[in-house]
Amino acid sequence: MRGFTITEILIAACIFLVLVLSLFQSLDISRSLWFNDEVSVELRREIIKTFTNMERELKETRPALTNLASGTSSATLTFCVPQDNDGDETILNSFGDIEWSPQITYALNDSHQITRTVSGNTTIVANNVSDLLFTRPLSPVNIIQVDITASKNSAFGRQIQDAGQITVEMRN
Repeated sequence: MRGFTITEILIAACIFLVLVLSLFQSLDISRSLWFNDEVSVELRREIIKTFTNMERELKETRPALTNLASGTSSATLTFCVPQDNDGDETILNSFGDIEWSPQITYALNDSHQITRTVSGNTTIVANNVSDLLFTRPLSPVNIIQVDITASKNSAFGRQIQDAGQITVEMRN
């Protein structure tokens, strides 16, 4: 009987080492893709949550009650919504006119967060936002468009970016 030579053992060990390294590399790539997808889903959720909150309020405002004129864009938006101010459980005052809330302002702060400010009280609406733009087209005049771009670094240092846009029809 003849045994293996040292050369044969070294070649077999090298082949085994290459296979093991290839396996670990493919597992690392899979893990990286998994976490990147997780960050992407997190950004998409943040954008959808923000759009849902903004859309609900913007549908209630009037074009004349916003700080944007037709054909302009801005990184901030200030507006009012109907609100029961006199406690009579209706949004109409004694003259039949709509009662309006204090001014609501959406803006992007230096910490990459969308904030909502009402009467000096600021709340954070969304995180990881790199760009926010409100646009009122020339026609139709009761439309407002909101563009949000969100970005976040993944656990592996790769920057993941997502963007969304909604168009809201304001009341007349």
